[in-house]
Amino acid sequence: MKPEDLMILQYTGGTTGVAKAAMLSQFNLYSNVQQIKTHFPEFFSDESEIFGAPLPLYHIYALNLHLLSGFSNGTHSILIPNPRDLPSLFDALSAHKMTVFVGINTLFNAMLNHKRFDELDFSKLKVTAAGGMALTSETARKWEERTKSKISEGYGLTETSPVVTTNKVSAVQLGSIGTPLVDTEVKVIDEQGDTLPAGEAGELCIRGPQVMQGYWQKPDATKEVLDDEGWFRSGDIALIQP
Repeated sequence: MKPEDLMILQYTGGTTGVAKAAMLSQFNLYSNVQQIKTHFPEFFSDESEIFGAPLPLYHIYALNLHLLSGFSNGTHSILIPNPRDLPSLFDALSAHKMTVFVGINTLFNAMLNHKRFDELDFSKLKVTAAGGMALTSETARKWEERTKSKISEGYGLTETSPVVTTNKVSAVQLGSIGTPLVDTEVKVIDEQGDTLPAGEAGELCIRGPQVMQGYWQKPDATKEVLDDEGWFRSGDIALIQP
């Protein structure tokens, strides 16, 4: 087996157009696991970590954090088959003292507004991670008030295995997607493809070992987002703070 060998075809874009399969290699996914473990040592201590895992494992976010990063460290993940079934979710989580919880903004809100939320024991919770959609400041503040754990928001895409940036636990900044992982370059460009200075909004571009090989059997779609220098155009608007 070689680093460049294809590991998975991870589908994306189904809500905005025809679904495309991102080709993620052994090296792409291995690299992102190591990048996450370097950026988030609190996730992976020598103790026995217990991850709350309410997100579907077929999604790249949960696939990486639970089945790859967590599993590589011997983590115990509490798998929740259907997070919309809140009574079952609380039944499963109440049996454990989680050290890490991974979710999205809508799930945090639903949990906070449920009458059983205070039944959960958050005394061991060290890290709460958010991704998949924007985290609102109100949700983040309420979660911290109730659990004493700040939410570290991050950003990524299926095409980047997925994590690009995230807030470090020791430096959470609300309204920000954090700082790039190790070995990850980011820049923002204008409509002409020119790099913009810090403080100006433009399309976010990413280069690093976690960037996909391309779209399966779609060379034209691949050329639209990946240039010869390895930069991936995300299609998302970002601003790099000065």
